[in-house]
Amino acid sequence: VYITNCTNTGFTDPEILKATPKETEVLIFNGNHFPSLPWNVFGVWKDYKNLTVVDLSNNGFKEIAGKSFHKVSNVKRLILNHNDLYIVSSLSHPRVFSNFVNLKELHLTNAFTEQIVSQWYLLNLEDIFIGSELTKLEKLHLEQNEFWKISNPKLFCPLKSLMDLHLGDNQLTDINFDLSCLKKLRHLDIEYNKITNFDNKTLGKIDQIFGNASSGRSINIKGNPFRCDCKMHDFYRWFENTKVKISNKEEVRCFDGFPKYNSGIRITNIQRLECELDIDEIEARRYDSSDALIHSLTVIVCLMSIALVLTILWINRVKLMSKLTPVLANHSMQYSTIQKDEDKIPVNV
Repeated sequence: VYITNCTNTGFTDPEILKATPKETEVLIFNGNHFPSLPWNVFGVWKDYKNLTVVDLSNNGFKEIAGKSFHKVSNVKRLILNHNDLYIVSSLSHPRVFSNFVNLKELHLTNAFTEQIVSQWYLLNLEDIFIGSELTKLEKLHLEQNEFWKISNPKLFCPLKSLMDLHLGDNQLTDINFDLSCLKKLRHLDIEYNKITNFDNKTLGKIDQIFGNASSGRSINIKGNPFRCDCKMHDFYRWFENTKVKISNKEEVRCFDGFPKYNSGIRITNIQRLECELDIDEIEARRYDSSDALIHSLTVIVCLMSIALVLTILWINRVKLMSKLTPVLANHSMQYSTIQKDEDKIPVNV
């Protein structure tokens, strides 16, 4: 194999790439410093028919011009890891990879700038996939790019031949992108993201794509901070019974949960899934219980007081009647006398 290796050589002028021998099969050009790659970075005269691997990692690229790469029709693996690419606004070139007509592997691990929210440049990355027509691409690596959310769900759909999709070491909390359009997909790697649980909708999506055990498809979810508490029942039942091939299944662990001893154990070893009441809920329940108790005691005291009064009246009913009878009789005589006196009043006509 004819290898041209310029690792950590301190080059700052991309013109040096034009000196790459035409016999080169593997080009390794790492650890230099080129803020941008200009047009025709390999020149226009040499035809690199034997070149199959190009590794341009860790060169500080911020921009790759739309016509940077020519004479690369036989390259099957392109590696651009650990750069600082801005693929937004005028720095975005949708056809940047269009001359890699036989490209099978594209490595973009930690390739994009952290100065721009990933949701924005992922929109332009979809335009690049469309414009570059990477119809033969089988493997795509996008690890360590601080993806929090993929807001354009059809991002990977232009890659019709994609078989392996690597999204590990990002910040994803769910699989919120379309996989059904990738008919040849065989492996999805989402290890070491920020997934704490899978809801039934996502589990249904996983079953749809990876549920046929005979297809050889697999998914890797190792290293995610799963919270193993009462909200995990559906995922736990699915995990125990699914036919989906889960890579490193025995190493999928709880990050935390309740009971507390769930933290750090393998999901396959879970015995109990419960929920811990938070402080606010405990206080709310305590106050609710106190209010209910006070209300109940007040009602009981009132009823007992009424019952006590009625009991005393009943026990002393004879004495009360003997004291009330003369009073009532006296009032009756007074009313009778008043009536008689009114009858005696003369009427002058």
